[in-house]
Amino acid sequence: MSEIKIEHLWISLPFFAVLWKGFRFPLPLLDFWWHLKMGEVIFTTGSIPRTDIFSFTAEGKPFIVQNWLSEIIYYLLYGAGGLELLVFFNALLLAAALLPLFALCRESAESLRLGAFVATLASLTFFGNIRTQSFAFVLFAGFYWILEGYRLRKRNFLWVMPLLMLLWVNLHGSFILGLALITLYLGCETLNLLLKIPGGGALSGRELRNLLFILLLCLCATLANPEAHAVYRYIRTVAADKASQLFVTEWQAPQVDALDGLVFFYGLFFICLLTFFYARRRLALTELVLFLAFTVFAMTALRNSIWFPIVAAPILSRHLKSVPFAGLFSSQTGGWTAKIRALFSYGSDAARPRHRLNFALGTLLGLALLLFSPWIGPRLGNTRLLDPNTPVAAMAFIERNGITGRIFHPQMFGDYLIWRLWPRQKSFIDGRVHLFGETFVRDYLELFCDSAWEEKLQRYQVQYLLLNKSPELGASSKLIAQAKKSQSWRLLYEDSVCVLFERIESSRVQAALHSAAGKFQFGFRDQAIAPFTCT
Repeated sequence: MSEIKIEHLWISLPFFAVLWKGFRFPLPLLDFWWHLKMGEVIFTTGSIPRTDIFSFTAEGKPFIVQNWLSEIIYYLLYGAGGLELLVFFNALLLAAALLPLFALCRESAESLRLGAFVATLASLTFFGNIRTQSFAFVLFAGFYWILEGYRLRKRNFLWVMPLLMLLWVNLHGSFILGLALITLYLGCETLNLLLKIPGGGALSGRELRNLLFILLLCLCATLANPEAHAVYRYIRTVAADKASQLFVTEWQAPQVDALDGLVFFYGLFFICLLTFFYARRRLALTELVLFLAFTVFAMTALRNSIWFPIVAAPILSRHLKSVPFAGLFSSQTGGWTAKIRALFSYGSDAARPRHRLNFALGTLLGLALLLFSPWIGPRLGNTRLLDPNTPVAAMAFIERNGITGRIFHPQMFGDYLIWRLWPRQKSFIDGRVHLFGETFVRDYLELFCDSAWEEKLQRYQVQYLLLNKSPELGASSKLIAQAKKSQSWRLLYEDSVCVLFERIESSRVQAALHSAAGKFQFGFRDQAIAPFTCT
């Protein structure tokens, strides 16, 4: 650490990038709010629900709350400092995940600057949204740092991994990736030893037995959760859920011609391929298997691509330093290649400290983070921490008027409805897609376009429609238009985000029609109730 001097302040760029991303993204509509409510339920009742309590369409179905510890932490942080503290904490988790990754990149590159460069590339692919997965990022990166250090005989912290697994299995379902990572290292290093691959640097038999023992301890640690071995059934249920695979965006394979596919996977993937092609150093067996395994995993779904940059960045760092940049360009560009090599090199001929410039740079970065922080950024930008499509005012209207009848709403509103209105109101559908099943999800999607939508809603005893006006959340415009024309619904509330309709009971419809026929001889539709508009 003694070689890190103030002139290398620019290495904070990857951490600045990941903190900026953590501050920049608003609280998502899905996969956050119901976790926050579940944390409240568990903390206040002292028990973990075993069946669904949040929806009226899947009420009573078995439901495993696998992220219970993350949810309690969310709720306690919310109570201590509100949504601002939650956003800040999530950004810190992302930065904490970057620490072991940055250490691996620097260690692999044997260059502070090159390691910082690759770590910055990786940080740009991190998800910035607040999700329970953020806890898993830290643990996955920690496992990787421990295993890689053990493989290269630079450190031995294997004993920490079972302790980390005790946390992981209660924080997020991705704990299975920790087991997979250990298994990959164990299998590859065993092959290295058996096949005596030149340059493999295989672990000894004793070292492999230690690694196997740690794997068994980690397996035992996964049983230390409220569901014991049933937690594996939950993982299998979520991973194999057909509704999620068919209809949920993040379960679709990343596309090379889509921005999110390029940012989260293909951009870094192609950089790695080019580097491996031109690098003078060949991939070790363990590196090759890790890269291929997580490449295939990333290609199966966008949600799986988030682990790829953590695995790929240290491998990229190790091989990028052996790329002969000078030989790849003509002599006319030799000056530029020298500058590139100098930029990523470190030694006694490094540029002399520029304390004033570094102080100014550090101050600028610190000020920028302060201005982007969840306490100041929304006020300066006249924005909110919440997604702009969050139905805040509509939920306040429902709560203020004591509305208790069943509500049909788009999936994107379900999680926030749970947070604001449960237990008085329960969701029709929310972010827990695997809970509802393929048949129900298909039925839900068809409601927006089906001419018999009123009859379908009647089967669910729906009394209210809360529909989004933003095309970003799906096409509700047709259903809104049909509800406005229908004699069975009246408009209760409308704002820039959504509209709320109430079903007029059949007896009330008949009475209204009879009364209108006695007063007028035609045109009862002209007596439509004016919408309640809140600005």
